[in-house]
Amino acid sequence: MRQSKVLSKTGEQIDIHVLLHPGEVLADELEARGEVRSAFALRIGMYPSHFSNLLKGKRDISASIALKLEHELNIPAEFWLGLQMDYDLQTERGKMELS
Repeated sequence: MRQSKVLSKTGEQIDIHVLLHPGEVLADELEARGEVRSAFALRIGMYPSHFSNLLKGKRDISASIALKLEHELNIPAEFWLGLQMDYDLQTERGKMELS
């Protein structure tokens, strides 16, 4: 499994072994930046209700959304799509293990 690198404030790599929807990561990033969620949603061309569902893990990050996030947050689209891919793969693996 490809894992995204997360760095601490001192630049050390932190290994994460938790299944996180990319929307949760995005919600934390917006909070850290003091962004108003509804205003941010409108800036990237999303309805606030759809954006809220993304932050809650009820919607996925598409390539289009990832590019908009890259533009607004200066965080590469590949990061967001990588998180989505990791989440999707782990979710499917969990389903396969249950069957």
